[in-house]
Amino acid sequence: MRVVIDTNVLVSGLFWHGTPHDVLEHVRAGTLTLISSPALLAEFEVVIGRAKFDAILSCSGTSR
Repeated sequence: MRVVIDTNVLVSGLFWHGTPHDVLEHVRAGTLTLISSPALLAEFEVVIGRAKFDAILSCSGTSR
Protein backbone atom coordinates (compact mmCIF):
# COMPACT_ATOMS: atom_id res chain seq x y z
CA MET A 1 0.00 0.00 0.00
CA ARG A 2 1.26 3.49 -0.81
CA VAL A 3 0.83 6.34 1.67
CA VAL A 4 1.35 10.08 1.61
CA ILE A 5 1.89 11.65 5.01
CA ASP A 6 1.99 15.33 5.78
CA THR A 7 4.92 17.08 7.42
CA ASN A 8 3.38 17.06 10.90
CA VAL A 9 2.93 13.30 10.82
CA LEU A 10 6.47 12.80 9.50
CA VAL A 11 8.03 14.97 12.22
CA SER A 12 5.93 13.33 14.93
CA GLY A 13 6.81 9.87 13.67
CA LEU A 14 10.52 10.63 13.60
CA PHE A 15 10.78 12.23 17.04
CA TRP A 16 8.07 10.66 19.18
CA HIS A 17 6.15 7.41 19.63
CA GLY A 18 2.52 6.82 18.81
CA THR A 19 0.55 6.25 15.63
CA PRO A 20 2.79 8.40 13.36
CA HIS A 21 5.81 6.43 14.57
CA ASP A 22 3.97 3.18 13.90
CA VAL A 23 3.28 4.30 10.32
CA LEU A 24 6.99 5.01 9.76
CA GLU A 25 7.86 1.61 11.21
CA HIS A 26 5.61 0.03 8.58
CA VAL A 27 7.43 2.05 5.92
CA ARG A 28 10.78 0.80 7.26
CA ALA A 29 9.50 -2.77 7.28
CA GLY A 30 8.31 -2.48 3.69
CA THR A 31 4.65 -2.97 4.55
CA LEU A 32 3.88 0.55 3.32
CA THR A 33 5.52 2.60 0.58
CA LEU A 34 6.00 6.27 1.41
CA ILE A 35 5.12 8.65 -1.42
CA SER A 36 6.33 12.25 -1.29
CA SER A 37 6.71 15.30 -3.49
CA PRO A 38 9.23 18.11 -3.84
CA ALA A 39 6.76 20.44 -2.08
CA LEU A 40 6.41 18.13 0.93
CA LEU A 41 10.16 17.65 1.18
CA ALA A 42 10.73 21.42 0.98
CA GLU A 43 8.20 21.97 3.75
CA PHE A 44 9.90 19.29 5.87
CA GLU A 45 13.25 21.04 5.38
CA VAL A 46 11.79 24.34 6.62
CA VAL A 47 10.08 22.74 9.62
CA ILE A 48 13.09 20.68 10.70
CA GLY A 49 15.20 23.83 10.51
CA ARG A 50 13.25 25.51 13.29
CA ALA A 51 15.16 26.22 16.48
CA LYS A 52 12.75 24.18 18.59
CA PHE A 53 14.12 21.00 16.98
CA ASP A 54 17.80 21.81 17.63
CA ALA A 55 17.93 19.99 20.97
CA ILE A 56 16.20 16.88 19.59
CA LEU A 57 18.53 16.72 16.59
CA SER A 58 21.56 17.29 18.80
CA CYS A 59 20.60 14.47 21.18
CA SER A 60 20.08 12.08 18.28
CA GLY A 61 23.42 12.96 16.72
CA THR A 62 21.61 14.14 13.60
CA SER A 63 22.35 17.35 11.78
CA ARG A 64 20.35 19.32 9.25
